[in-house]
Amino acid sequence: MNRVIVLCNNYEENNFPKEPDDENRFFTYGFGSSFGKLINSYMTGYEVEVWRIDRYCNDKYYSKTVNGIKYRVFRSTPVYKLGDYSGNFLKEIKKENRTSSPVFLIVHTNTWQTYQILFSLKEARIVTTHHGDWSPFFLLHNSSLIRRMKAILGIIAEKITFRYVKFFLICDIHQVSYIAKSAPKMKYAIFSTGLDISKFKSISKEEARKELGLEQDKKYILYVGKMYKYKQVDKLIEIWKDIKKTKPEVELLIVGNESRENWGEEYYDLALSSGAKIIGRVLNIELYKYYSAADVYVLMALRKDYFGGPGIAPLESLACNVPVVSFSLINYLGDNVEEIGEVPETEEQYRDAIIKVLDYPGRYKNMRESIMKFYSLEVSAGRLDKILKSI
Repeated sequence: MNRVIVLCNNYEENNFPKEPDDENRFFTYGFGSSFGKLINSYMTGYEVEVWRIDRYCNDKYYSKTVNGIKYRVFRSTPVYKLGDYSGNFLKEIKKENRTSSPVFLIVHTNTWQTYQILFSLKEARIVTTHHGDWSPFFLLHNSSLIRRMKAILGIIAEKITFRYVKFFLICDIHQVSYIAKSAPKMKYAIFSTGLDISKFKSISKEEARKELGLEQDKKYILYVGKMYKYKQVDKLIEIWKDIKKTKPEVELLIVGNESRENWGEEYYDLALSSGAKIIGRVLNIELYKYYSAADVYVLMALRKDYFGGPGIAPLESLACNVPVVSFSLINYLGDNVEEIGEVPETEEQYRDAIIKVLDYPGRYKNMRESIMKFYSLEVSAGRLDKILKSI
């Protein structure tokens, strides 16, 4: 039985419980768990564990097996602004490498946890994943003085440690050149953990709008997610208001967010005052209705610090047969992007692309079929299986 140990950290403390809970979210939340579930459910011949360091948990160590996956959580200590340190965690991964020689799959490439693991394990079988984190080479020229100093240390760390990575799984092609600065001979693939398409039913626009109480004669631009600067929701609102001047039937529907007080979302008040229809947070099992009710899904992805790959929400929209307008589709794995949406490169092109989709919806086809072909969990697991076997 091949062993895979997924290594991750608590990157979003507001959403993690600080101790074990009845729903096991403490153990199963985050990208590490997503990889663990993918391997456990769709890749035969593998035994998988997920280990996490966490400065916010209320005890030094936790362990639990949930749905066949063993989770281990090690309390860590923050080291100024460099990241976290857990001596017990490093001790245990060294021990695991000696006893079972597993593949170590590190979630998030450009972090101090990754540098510590690589330096501790060196010649082990190590795969890392990039999921939106910023390279120190990027931060060096796009940050304040203190962060530039940290970036210099990060560059030194990557020059020393990236030679030990056997394979890079990268979600955004813009990150490749940065990683190559420390690993010029790297092996990599543009990769996604995939989408559970069964959770996103495809129902008619009329049925979805009836269930949600939306007007049948309107046209809806949809955005799903937090309203913060990296997703440029302020720019989306500006574009929508401009379109609405000549197309008053067009509405902006914003789903999956909370007030500024709860999540610190920069543009909540702006969205509220703009007249956009704000739904707030909804259950994941209900999201398909909002996608199906929309005419187009839009994700602004023009910021130079956006390294988020195609994005989960655009893939979910396509699974519900709703076309997407986003520069993030430059990372789409298929060869038929012109069938499923538009890839604008400027704000003006975004405006024109949205109008194009609203005016000519019949141009877009094979959206759900494309997600099944390139992003289903089975397909993603098959790609990962080949990569793990190659190392």
